[in-house]
Amino acid sequence: MNAAIWENLYQTLQKPPLDPVLTGFNANIDRVIPVTAGLLRSFEQHTVPAFGILLDRLKQSMRSCSADEVFISDPSRYRELSESFSRSGTLTPGGQAGIAAVHLRRLGVPSVTCAVPAAGPETCALLHNAGVIPLTFESGDSDRSDMIHLIFEYSPDLVPVADSVVMRSNRFIVSPVHDPSTVIVPTAYENSFREQIATCRRAFLSGYQYLRTEQEFITAARQIRMIRSVHPLMRTHVECVSGTDRNVLAMMLRHIMPDTDSIGLNEHELMLFMHALKGSDPASAGAVFPSSPVACVHDAVTLAEATGVPRIHLHTYGYYILILKSETFQPEVSRNALLLAARVTADAAGLGEQVLSREGLLAYAAVREAFGPEKMPGIFMEDDRVVVFIPTYISHNIRKTTGLGDVLSSTAFVADRF
Repeated sequence: MNAAIWENLYQTLQKPPLDPVLTGFNANIDRVIPVTAGLLRSFEQHTVPAFGILLDRLKQSMRSCSADEVFISDPSRYRELSESFSRSGTLTPGGQAGIAAVHLRRLGVPSVTCAVPAAGPETCALLHNAGVIPLTFESGDSDRSDMIHLIFEYSPDLVPVADSVVMRSNRFIVSPVHDPSTVIVPTAYENSFREQIATCRRAFLSGYQYLRTEQEFITAARQIRMIRSVHPLMRTHVECVSGTDRNVLAMMLRHIMPDTDSIGLNEHELMLFMHALKGSDPASAGAVFPSSPVACVHDAVTLAEATGVPRIHLHTYGYYILILKSETFQPEVSRNALLLAARVTADAAGLGEQVLSREGLLAYAAVREAFGPEKMPGIFMEDDRVVVFIPTYISHNIRKTTGLGDVLSSTAFVADRF
């Protein structure tokens, strides 16, 4: 399965110089709660207030071993649920922007600025203590409160998994719906914001799932263009999340994707966007299990062609896919960025032995048969697009899954030169 080729590529990999980075806009605090057999039993017995209606969604996530997120729009209902776990788990920096910011600073990025409109004081303190510069666009923090999201991490042995699903640990996230203002830089601060990020050359952005109206998406797209205009070498990346609101997905496709340089998503999110492109109901995708690696490549290429996004990074268990424009000068640099991301993510996931994913090697063989011959290892052409495909390293002793998607996606993005 060509394992030796990939082992050599991983072993000879060097981390490139990294430029200052901006992240935004969703940073919060995560309460990470391990799901045990006892806790799952308490959910089934309805001893945890307000969790009953989430149980089916949790079990669906566990059966497919895939991350999922539920947004609760009723503040009182979320408060009741959150209070039920106030003595449980551990608190860590959360939100895609927050997780990426803390990680990138540890990775060696010389300066990381995290734009977090209306973030609470404890969230800002966590960022600051990690060496990150938080920008709240406010003079004081007395009117801001911290948002705590619930992250339920589970092992794959608690419920029977579906056929053909690779057994792995994962997570189920329950979040409050944030106000759209938390994703948009206040107009009065736009000029000073440009000055504060003038040295940044990469922007890792997220949180657009909280926007609801056409005008909010238009404003967000304009601000992405503003960020891109800071410097000719500035590149923007939007990290996606699971969600089934048809209008939100449609406006992401219409406004956000055409104005960014790169997007990141997993196979479930890719499936939702494919439904949105076809005009079908994304909610119907909830019970569908992951596509084959070859189908994922085809869908990612279709999404790239439909939106014009120059770079699409699909990350799933065992392998990563990157879709690039055909004129990409050095696709091997992008491939090496994926390799670095895989190695860093395996380090973050757990201790002990790390090995090439068997599932990833099998997927690579299938993709090589469908799209070969390669220009060089892991690099193919399909429909005037460059396809980069790598099997990943995995850790046998997984300690956590929370935030790994943000760790891998942000690493691959900032280490890429495109």
